[in-house]
Amino acid sequence: MSSFAELAARKQLLVAELDLQRMQMSLHAGQARAALRPAGMLGGAIARPAATIALVDAVAPLFGFTRLARVVRLAALALAAYRIARVWRSRTPGPPPPA
Repeated sequence: MSSFAELAARKQLLVAELDLQRMQMSLHAGQARAALRPAGMLGGAIARPAATIALVDAVAPLFGFTRLARVVRLAALALAAYRIARVWRSRTPGPPPPA
């Protein structure tokens, strides 16, 4: 029976190490993304939701919120699309003002 307890403890240790490595990779990816973030409004419109997705993907599984992670990922992608459309619309010339 002690071998089962040892295996269970070993499994918990390996899962904890994997979660720690995943969080470290998310942190490093966020730092690299911040360093390589493209200049301008369009780059920020993409980078912020991407950082949100990375953060939620790292934290939500720790608490068992896989469905929440999916919803937040979709919401962040929708936000990125909205921001890109808003920036694109602001850059296109509108009708000339009435004279």
